Amino acid sequence: MTTMPDTVPLARHYYETRREVLAAGGAQLTPWYQLAPEERAVAVTEAVIIQEAVRRANEEHAVLMAVLTGRLPAAGEVTIPG
Repeated sequence: MTTMPDTVPLARHYYETRREVLAAGGAQLTPWYQLAPEERAVAVTEAVIIQEAVRRANEEHAVLMAVLTGRLPAAGEVTIPG
C-alpha cells in the first residue's frame, strides 16, 4: 500500500520536479514560492488528480493480485502434461 503525502506538499514537489525537468530542456517556469495564488491552485488541483490516479492504480493492482493468487494452483497441484 502506498502512503500519499498531503495535497499541498505533493503539489509543491510535483511542480518543482516538473520545473527542473522542463528547465533541463530549456523551458523556464516560475519557482513555486513565486507562483500567484491562481497558479498554485492549479498545481494543487493537479496533485489531487495525481493522488486519484495513484489510488486507482493501487486498487487495480490489488484486484489483479487477488485474481492471480486466487487462480494459481499451489505448487503441489501443478501437473505437467505428457
